[in-house]
Amino acid sequence: MELHNDQVPGDIVWATVSDFGNVGMVSVDWYLTAEMSSEEYRRAVAYMTAHSGGLAQRWKVTLPRRRMDSQEVGDYVMSKLMQDPDGTTQLLDISIQSGKE
Repeated sequence: MELHNDQVPGDIVWATVSDFGNVGMVSVDWYLTAEMSSEEYRRAVAYMTAHSGGLAQRWKVTLPRRRMDSQEVGDYVMSKLMQDPDGTTQLLDISIQSGKE
């Protein structure tokens, strides 16, 4: 989805955090719609189930203001979810997978 002037139109985004267990990779991504985040969350859970195991989370994140540019949103989401989840974040889904058996 293209952003007009590289700005997020609203003050809410949805994010996924994927910790791919013994692969040693953590991914934090944000999306403009809940549907897009759900699709990525399901994809991460399927991968973890079939391969390395890990932890997948899906969050709703309230931004401090509207019309933030995409870099600001990325930095804000990363800081909130990796360092300090608080009242501006809401955990929607979590999946812990043990990996391929």
